[in-house]
Amino acid sequence: MYKSRWAIELFFKWIKQHLNIKKFYGQSEWAIQNQVFIALIVFCLHVLVQLETRSKRKTLQISRYLRAALWKPAHIWLRKIEGKAIP
Repeated sequence: MYKSRWAIELFFKWIKQHLNIKKFYGQSEWAIQNQVFIALIVFCLHVLVQLETRSKRKTLQISRYLRAALWKPAHIWLRKIEGKAIP
């Protein structure tokens, strides 16, 4: 039983570290599931960007670049993620 509980604790630790969920905004089961699913989708998109650009940057760095350049043209943040200079 302790081993199963430890696996759950590790899962929640991973969620806090990788999905950036600090608190749940809803109280219903459906609201919590939606928040976790959306965070998983965002995490997967960041990983896909990392793979497509063949970037050596960490997922957190990519997330910060995308957040900072959200409303700028895509070629700007793609060049930043790839590590190329922005003209």
